[in-house]
Amino acid sequence: MPTTRISADDHRVLQELAARTGKQHQEIIHEALDNYQRDQLLNGINSAFERLRSNKKDWAEEIAERELWDATLSD
Repeated sequence: MPTTRISADDHRVLQELAARTGKQHQEIIHEALDNYQRDQLLNGINSAFERLRSNKKDWAEEIAERELWDATLSD
């Protein structure tokens, strides 16, 4: 099994979380990584939408396409 070194402060936090939640260190790390990965994905999506919205022509095309899709909801 791979091992990773962490700082003493981080290890202390990990121990406190384990004591407070009753979860194993591995489970806490897994959840933290999962949350971090999700945050990175959402940050990337938000950045892409900011770039899209800053381009008036591309944003107008996006809105027009959304309106086309919205029309299909009443089918």
